[in-house]
Amino acid sequence: MLEPQLDSPWDGARFARERTTGVMLGLSWSQVTALGATLGLMLLMVFTGGFPRGFFTALVIGAAAAGVIVPRVAGRPLIGWAGLWLRYLLRGARNQLTFVRREATTVDDAPAVPAAPALSPGDTSAVRDKAGRIIPGAGARFRLPGEANELRVYTLPTGAGFVYDPRRGEGIVCAKINTSKAFTLESFDAQEDRTANWREAISAIARMPGVARVQHADQTTLISGSKVMEFYHQKGVEAAAAGRPAGEDINPFLHAAFVELMAEAQDMPVHETWMTIVLSKDKVAKRIKSLGGGLPGFMEVASSVMTTVEGTLPASGTTVQAWHSPRSLAALVRSAFDPQASVVISERSGDWVGVAPDSAGPVAMEVFTDHVRTDGYLHRTYKVSEFPQSQARLGFLEPLVFAGDFRHTVSVIWVPRDARGALNHLQRRKADWRTTTRLLDKLDRPHTLEHDRELEDITREEAELVDGHARLDLAVLVTVTGADEMELEANCADLLARAVNASCELRVVYLEQDTAMLAGALPFGMVEM
Repeated sequence: MLEPQLDSPWDGARFARERTTGVMLGLSWSQVTALGATLGLMLLMVFTGGFPRGFFTALVIGAAAAGVIVPRVAGRPLIGWAGLWLRYLLRGARNQLTFVRREATTVDDAPAVPAAPALSPGDTSAVRDKAGRIIPGAGARFRLPGEANELRVYTLPTGAGFVYDPRRGEGIVCAKINTSKAFTLESFDAQEDRTANWREAISAIARMPGVARVQHADQTTLISGSKVMEFYHQKGVEAAAAGRPAGEDINPFLHAAFVELMAEAQDMPVHETWMTIVLSKDKVAKRIKSLGGGLPGFMEVASSVMTTVEGTLPASGTTVQAWHSPRSLAALVRSAFDPQASVVISERSGDWVGVAPDSAGPVAMEVFTDHVRTDGYLHRTYKVSEFPQSQARLGFLEPLVFAGDFRHTVSVIWVPRDARGALNHLQRRKADWRTTTRLLDKLDRPHTLEHDRELEDITREEAELVDGHARLDLAVLVTVTGADEMELEANCADLLARAVNASCELRVVYLEQDTAMLAGALPFGMVEM
């Protein structure tokens, strides 16, 4: 007798829709405030102008205001777009849409000699004093556009890089991660187990004291053929040491063909995956004080968080391969602005591995409404505005990650929220929904299905919080790169076509492309939600 098949715990899993409830009748606070001011102006015109001149003037003002305030375009109120346009024009008037690096930088010309690890341990001498306290040193700046120019990077005793943002009071560490097995090749039961373990790992990391944001990114980048040959040779040596056949011993014809192919290959697409942990100094102030205070105490806290993360991830099939050093972090940043540099960087070895931090930023950057130009390349950043509304399959972001052999970065950012604050926020959303419902009933307007399902989203989120799940706000950013406008449009078209397979809706981050690129394509988790 066959046993009944158990239902999957992921049955019915779906994401909440883009919020449209607002304060009343789907209007946001900015829209309600603007409408209130307009009504006051209309009353003033009626009282001062009388009838019919004042009355008809008020009608014209009301009609014009309704046409500007009420409509929503691309998920944002039209009045909100007006504010963004005004800010964009003011930035242009202040010459803030163009960045040119004028400061002197460290000479970072390195010989293109392969055979070096991807991450250098760095110089760990004189990092601690005799009492065991960390000596941060002078640090180095990445020289990036805008507010990111304040970032400074230091070296931890392990050789890992610790980035400090004095403006936000945050510390940043970044891990190079990899997976032990191919997710798509495993059975559905194994995929379920790994997904559950990954969920628990992210929840555990988000619950750690001081964690402000978590960024997980997959970047399709280019490396040289010699770097692939180095990896191939290294695996052959390991197999020989273990007594297993490898390379030429298995198939001399395939071995010769592979060596010939790699000798001719100038660059090859590979996936660079990292996880960034952003720590808030204010949230761990007492712990920092107990460890000596100041930047050294903050670095000690970061070191303990890194150890915890290393022990949390393996159950999901993901491991921390290494923590990025200052030079390897700078290499990620430099290759984001100039993808062609990643080929040269991948061939560096010894003390030249990576890039000097003060050479990481772009030589020049120009911001447009729907893209940015840096060092001869164009970049456009999208935001996933709608996630799958039906059954979300496991690994549904895979079509975006493997959209094609062009430069693009997919970043998933989690922002943990306080449970009590999240519950209060949901209660306010529920009250707003009920207010809108009562107004619709009084006006004898029918309820839309979208409005009714908004309550389902609120109720489900509230139930998850009551059951003890961590509240995580989620954002997904995708940055696409092209050598010219034609290539950029072609790459974006490929990405949008694959987004259909992922059941996601992508939306260009208009008028904020520089901020969006810094948030999605760089390993610093600089996202405001």
